[in-house]
Order: sequence, then C-alpha cells, then structure tokens
Amino acid sequence: MNSSVSAILEGIHAGIPQHELDAKVAAALARGELTAAAGTAARDLGLRVAERSRREEVLRALYDTATDLSGIRDVEAVLQAIVGRTRTLSGSDMAYISLNDHASNETYIRKSDGVVTEAYRLLRMPIGTGIVGRAAAGVTSYQSADYLDDPEITHLPQVDSIVRAEGVRSILGVPMYLHGKAIGALLIADRSRRGYPNETVDLLDAIGKHAAVALDNAERFSSIRSALERLGKEQASQQHEMSELQSLMALDRRLIETVISGGGYEGFADLARHIVASRVAVLDAADGVLAARAQDDERWTAQITRLATGPLARPLRTAAATGSPREFQVGSETFTLVPARTASGHLATLVLADRLPDLPAGLLERLSIFLTILRLFDRAAHDAAQQLQIELLDDLLSGREVTHDRKRQRANRFGLRPTDDLTVVVISAPGADHRRLETRLRSAVTSRALLARYNGDFCVVAADDGSVAERIRAALADEPSRPTIGFAGPATGFDRLTTSYRQARRGLATLLMLGRTGALLDGARLGAVGLLLDAAHTLDPAFSPLAEIQPLLDYDAAHHTALAETAWAHLEFGCNIARTATELFIHRNTVRQRLTRIGALLGDDWLDRPRRLETHLAVRVWKLSDSGTG
Repeated sequence: MNSSVSAILEGIHAGIPQHELDAKVAAALARGELTAAAGTAARDLGLRVAERSRREEVLRALYDTATDLSGIRDVEAVLQAIVGRTRTLSGSDMAYISLNDHASNETYIRKSDGVVTEAYRLLRMPIGTGIVGRAAAGVTSYQSADYLDDPEITHLPQVDSIVRAEGVRSILGVPMYLHGKAIGALLIADRSRRGYPNETVDLLDAIGKHAAVALDNAERFSSIRSALERLGKEQASQQHEMSELQSLMALDRRLIETVISGGGYEGFADLARHIVASRVAVLDAADGVLAARAQDDERWTAQITRLATGPLARPLRTAAATGSPREFQVGSETFTLVPARTASGHLATLVLADRLPDLPAGLLERLSIFLTILRLFDRAAHDAAQQLQIELLDDLLSGREVTHDRKRQRANRFGLRPTDDLTVVVISAPGADHRRLETRLRSAVTSRALLARYNGDFCVVAADDGSVAERIRAALADEPSRPTIGFAGPATGFDRLTTSYRQARRGLATLLMLGRTGALLDGARLGAVGLLLDAAHTLDPAFSPLAEIQPLLDYDAAHHTALAETAWAHLEFGCNIARTATELFIHRNTVRQRLTRIGALLGDDWLDRPRRLETHLAVRVWKLSDSGTG
C-alpha cells in the first residue's frame, strides 16, 4: 500500500474534516497514486464515518442530558448545558429557552447560548407572535428559513428590529410542556438561510422534554426545602407531602436508569406496572404490542392485541390525537391511555388497565416523557444497527454507478449471489415499530435476504422461488396497521434490481393512491396503467386518473347501471359488440343502447383517437380500484 493511500485511510480513521480529505484525495489523484474509483470510495467512506460519528455524538449527548437530570441540583447550570448541547448538536449559531408569563400573555428568553446582543437575550414578546411566541403557544413546532421576510408570521416592528440587529434569518422552535400545559419553547437560530429536517425537530423536541423535567425538578426541590423549614412546626401535616415529592424524584432516577441501562420496553413496562399496580402494555404508533406486563403476560398480550384492533382502536386514535393521558371505559373495563409524542408525530402509547389509584400529580406526564425518550433512543440504535444493510440496498437499488465486485462482496455477507433469482418487496406500515416489524418479516424470508428501512418504507431483497411476497403478506396479515405491499420479481442478478425496485415502488404507490390499504400488487404487471398512476402520484397530487370517465361513474351511482363496466369490456375486447355482449352476458342490442348512452355522457368522440386511449386507461384504473389487484 503506497504512502498516500495510508495517509488517506489514517485521516479517515482520525476523523479529519471532509474538505481536508477531499484535498488529500485530489492530490493523490493528481499524482496518479489513486484511481478515480478509489478516490470516490475514499470520499464516500469519509462521509459515512463522519455521519456515524455524528450519530454517536447525538446519542451520547442525550444520555449525558438524562444523567444530569438524575442528580439535578442547580437548574441554571442544567439549562445552560441544555442550550449549549442543543446548539452543538444542531450546528446552529445560537440556541435558547423561552418561558411563558401567562399573567402578561408574554414569553421571554430564560437562557441562551451564542446570542450576541443584550436586547435579544432579554427579548419578550406576546405569545402567538413570531416563531418564539408561536412555538411557546404549545400547538406545534414552527420554523422559518427567512424570518424577517416570512409573510406567514405575525411581525412586531420592535421585535423585528432586535432580530435584525442580531442578524438572525432562520429559526426553529418546539414547545415545552409540563403537566399538559405549554410552559415555553426551546429554539435554535442561524444567521444564514437554513431549513431544518425532521431529525433536527425530533432532537430539539427530546431535549426540550429534558428541559421541562429539569424546571419541574427545581420547583420540587424548592418545595422540599420549604417543607423542611416548616417541619418543626408542621411535621405531621408535611410528612406525606415530603414523601410524595421525594418519591417523584426517586421515580425520575429509576426511569432514567431504565432508559440508559438498556432495559428496553420490557424494563419500562415492568417499572410502570410496579408504580401504578396495574396491567400495563406499550403499543407502537400502529398499535402493535411492544411489551405487556400482567400476572399472566401471554394472556394479557393476546387480550390487548385483540382490544387494540377492536373496541380500543378509536380511544387509541383519540388519545394519540390529543397528546394527553385520557381515561376510557370499554365495556366493564377502564383503560388509561398515555400517548408519547414528538413535534413530528405520535410514537407510542402506554396502556394502563384497571381503575388506577390516586396517583401523584404529573406521574402520567413523566411516564409519557420517558417513553418518548426511550422510543427515540431505540430508533437511533436500530437505525445504526441496520446501517450496513441500508448502504448495500443503496448500492443495489439506487441506480448509481457501483462496481460489480463491490456489490458482490458486500451482498455475499448476507448470502446473496449475482446468479440468484431475486425479488424486491416494498412495504408501507405507518407507525409500526421498526424492530417488531423486522422480527415478523424475518420469519417470512430465508436467511439469504436484506431487510431494512429504505426511502421511508420497509424494503426486502430476497433470494426467492416466487413466493416470498405472499409469505410476507401472510406473516403480516394480523398487523393492526394493515401493511400495503408492492413487489416485483423474481429476476436473475443484481443488474435488474434497480428496475425491480422501481416496479415494486410503482405497485405500492398505485395501491396507496387507489386507497387499497393492506393489499398486495405485482408492480411489474401494471404496464401503462402503472406509468399513469406513478406519474399522478409523484408529479401532480391533484390529478385524478378517473376524471375522463367521471360522468359514467356518477350516472352508474345515481341510476344503478353498468355503463363503466360496459365501456371497459367494449374497449378491452377491441370495440367488438359481439365479444362485449358475450363478456357481459347481455344482448347485443343492450350493448348498443348502453354505448349510445355512454356517447351522450362522454361525447360522440369518446372512441376516437386520442380520447380512446385516455378513456381506456381510465376504465382500466377504475377496474383495478373497483375489483381488486389480481
């Protein structure tokens, strides 16, 4: 190995900045010490190492924040640490926390990091105005890539003047809640134009929950100190209050230990059951069971699975939409549902069965916060564990230039060979837990398969005898989320996988566009109809593929006729009246009468080119939607 290659590899291992790596690679290429492919691989490896390092830093910082809360004493120090870490992890120019003064209907900056001007550090503004005020109102997260020129924001001249002096352009804010009430917001800002992805919103939301717990703990410590000062005079009356306060502090430590020790959902469910003395279940956003704890775990798991898809389904949706703990009566049983959310959506629900005893104030909110943090940790860890499969899927499916040897060597780790017959399956299961769904999918495929989240959906590439898609559908048949599945294949070799993936995605998009949730479709069999629906799905959400025959559909619905079916058969069988009559089991004169009515509704030129093609495609789409996907 020459010295330039060694220097580049050592630099990647040491974590040198990407621009330095690019310079080293460019120099080596200029000297002829690297091939162009090797240079591209080195840059790609550097980017991936940097991304993994950043993911580890995020997890480490969240663990550090949780550890701080377990021994909190100085709220100022913790708040300063939170805004400092928020700024570092988001890569923003500044970060700050605002708190609400409901008496004056204002929110004010409580702690900041990276702010230059005194006026900005002391900023106060009415709740509901600007990004700070809108986030502090507690409805949802808000962001703007160009604050001063954003027409959707309620601007105040004096506030805009302060923002302009600070040089701020982009702002993102997430609300902070305590006991179900908005207490303020956690924000980041930049002095250049910037958009904030969902990962940044979720990170900010998780840290904001830590900040809310820190503020609540400070108030409780203050209450404990006051109780201790009065203890001499009111020892008997204050003893219960102190015990409750100390119990909540101890609970925080135990919840944090459960999150950071790797106890997972089972450990969280065990602790929740011990605290509330109730049967407990943790459901993902698709109402699949992640953990269940009761005197008879297996029986309770089966029961909560039935309830989640039956009488408890609507209460679960209601609780998820409100974001607050709610009690529901289902028959003779009482359930308390505690949703876990981030600013970007619903993550999980804690189900507490039986009527609960009197619980300390804020206990259910605390369980919700720590379940949210546990879900975010688990997602990050699972994504990191699947990274090798995600990278290989990208090599095989993206269509970008990757050498055959690289594909072969990396695919061989998962038992896949270039001579295999391979099927691509794409699965949409919104809200389903990644680990739980992966376990179920593994039971349906052989060990020679890739399985990971790719482009927002679950993707499977498997060595296949032609039955893997059906096996996957059978394995997921009882999923509460009713997964929708598109597939293509089997086809031989890696070179055809990009085409198979596009066909599978087209099949999935077709089912979703037609509202056929839970169905299975071979995207390779769609032909021109698939191209039409694919274009409609990706290019123009307002486009309706049935618009050309909508008068027929409206007439059939109003008069209980079969004009659309007649148009389909007539076009499908070459506009032959005899074949159409035979197909529909009706007389030829009836066919002629129906064709006359169709002409009156669509226009006499409906069988002329090019309208004939448009009408034929429309009735094929209708037939696909109306009668299934066989």
